[in-house]
Amino acid sequence: SLSKSKLKEVLQEAMEFYHFYLLYTDEGHQALKYLFSRGLDLDFIRLFKVGLSPKQGRVFGKAMQKLNFSGEALEKVGLIKTYDKVRKKAFFSARIMFPILDHFGSVIGFSGRKTQDEGFGPKYVNTPETVLFKKSHTLYGLSFSRRRIAKEKKAIIVEGQIDALRLIEEGFNLTVAGQGTAFTED
Repeated sequence: SLSKSKLKEVLQEAMEFYHFYLLYTDEGHQALKYLFSRGLDLDFIRLFKVGLSPKQGRVFGKAMQKLNFSGEALEKVGLIKTYDKVRKKAFFSARIMFPILDHFGSVIGFSGRKTQDEGFGPKYVNTPETVLFKKSHTLYGLSFSRRRIAKEKKAIIVEGQIDALRLIEEGFNLTVAGQGTAFTED
């Protein structure tokens, strides 16, 4: 069985891959244009390790294989999904990837956003529930904001990841976002 630290290592490397893919590929440059049109700059993208999942999931799979991560490990952290009991497919495809961090700053999952508002699927897709990622127990941006929230005993709660990160970058590092409809009393 895989330890939580091994699973976090898989997610850390996936974040590095997605970030690299956004910054250094043709497909990534198209997504960068979209991010720039939303008013985000390279400093923001680098600070928060924003990335891109390739349209062709095999590209991601091969990169993870080269790092010797097993299909089992990738599946356990929600990065690949098995269809028809045999075929494996990348869970995220052609989405801007926002790493979801635990309160210590370790990657526990991702929120993937479509770059175009038309097309198939919801605007945002989160990592499925895993041993590391429990949607209803996770506040996006908490690792950047937890100290100030604890000190001042107040928080700004916003709807989206980009809104939370923008406010944090502007010095409002007491901002968090819920994970979509999973925002509950918990």
